[in-house]
Amino acid sequence: YAATMGVAKCYLLGAFCMLLLQASMYTYVHFYGADERNAAPKSKKPKAGVLEGLQLFWDHHYVKGIFAISCLFMVEVTIVDFTMKVLARDYFAGLHPCQEGMSCFNVNGEHGMSEDATASFTTFMGLFGQATNTLSFLLSLLGTSAVIRYLGLRLTLLLFPSLCLAVIIFVRLKPTLYVVFAAMMILKASSYALNNPTKEMLYQPTSSGVRYKAKSWIDIFGARGSKALGSVVTNAFSDSAANLVANGSVVGMCMASFLIWNAKFMGKKFDEYMASGYIVGDDEATVQETVATEDLDEDIQMAIKQNEEKNTSCGIYDDDETGTQEEGQDDESTDGALEAETARV
Repeated sequence: YAATMGVAKCYLLGAFCMLLLQASMYTYVHFYGADERNAAPKSKKPKAGVLEGLQLFWDHHYVKGIFAISCLFMVEVTIVDFTMKVLARDYFAGLHPCQEGMSCFNVNGEHGMSEDATASFTTFMGLFGQATNTLSFLLSLLGTSAVIRYLGLRLTLLLFPSLCLAVIIFVRLKPTLYVVFAAMMILKASSYALNNPTKEMLYQPTSSGVRYKAKSWIDIFGARGSKALGSVVTNAFSDSAANLVANGSVVGMCMASFLIWNAKFMGKKFDEYMASGYIVGDDEATVQETVATEDLDEDIQMAIKQNEEKNTSCGIYDDDETGTQEEGQDDESTDGALEAETARV
């Protein structure tokens, strides 16, 4: 509706949708409440360090592999996405040129986009969003579980980076607007329908520390860092669409090739860990438990030794070891007690 309503009204409609979101949350809280029911009392635990997740990431190659699968494809997506927007801008700016007398006209020759070009560009991006989300929904609904069941996790991990490599090569060979449009649809839809479910499955043979502490670092800092790296590439070759396609595609192909190797490595490790029962990230807990057990054994041995030494206050003796003399029940002590009682009487 950008061509008929205008871009400003479309933004206003988007802001109104955000208000509807707030209203829906208010309605939910009003009917169902926000208190936790049947919640166990929370025990106070020492707060986890901010860098513990980063330490787990540094110590385990398996966690690094999850990071690569979760985030590094965003470098390619950022490059292709920017390429599509540059091609779309040039296409619609040529279709609806800025003429003298318009607010976009610049006497220096560097004109902006006319209102018609901006509306067409906005319509194009809206069409892209609809097509991508529809394809993602259909793949998630009908294709994800079927692909994983048929191919298995190991081959499904290889499927997404292989698609990325094929798409980047096709864009390099034929860099037209609607080819890049189709490429972005495939990349985003397959990332939602294939890459996201498989990366979550990779957390199965990991400890709770990896699933919560390291995963937060990967999802927040890793994702933003990958997009920033892709932006560095696009900014370096943003002088022209041809230069961006020629050089950005090389970076994308290198990244996709690395992701294929990483997917092969992660699939192999996942099968090994699931078969052996090994839990990634449990090494530190196992070491601490072993140290605690050794300390407990030393305390027990010390107590047994003190118990065997009869001249210590910690000694505990059996009744047959104490004897009658220690209990004051020998014959001499008994006779002396009787004589003392007779004399008193």
